[in-house]
Amino acid sequence: MDVLKTYKISFRGLQIGHHSFDFQINDQFFESFENSRIQQGKMNLNVVMEKSETMLQFVFKFDGVVQVECDRCLDSFPYPLNFEEHLIVKFGQGTHDESEDILVMDVKEYEIQLAQYIYEFISLSLPMQVIHPDLPNGDSGCNPDFLKNFEAIVPESEEPMDPRWEALKKLKQE
Repeated sequence: MDVLKTYKISFRGLQIGHHSFDFQINDQFFESFENSRIQQGKMNLNVVMEKSETMLQFVFKFDGVVQVECDRCLDSFPYPLNFEEHLIVKFGQGTHDESEDILVMDVKEYEIQLAQYIYEFISLSLPMQVIHPDLPNGDSGCNPDFLKNFEAIVPESEEPMDPRWEALKKLKQE
């Protein structure tokens, strides 16, 4: 069974105006994409489509949690996401991306596959470096055993500091 066919919207028979669609995004969705940074997830997605004679306008509202790997300690942890994205689909000759949020579809098309856009929106909503959030007491949320091993591997610099930097530090303190 193709998991991604769930994320198709057939717009040809729909009237002009607003239409709302609800999707559930789960582990099987993320498994459908190779080399995904996201391991697991459970999200609710509401897509509002405004259909007009010459275009479709989509508003994607994401709410949920994805399981990601910490870039510091490599442990997996839940990362909450709640955001909104937009996509505009114009009708023209051939199908191609005009820009990052504008797609041109052939006038003969009658449905749109949103799975790739959904995946990209979720992936791009993550920060470049994903790290466990700090605990309420201010300590790192990373695996403490890993951090102990990491600190043991990275020795303190025993080289004397360049005297020019020392002079700059004195200026900063004043």
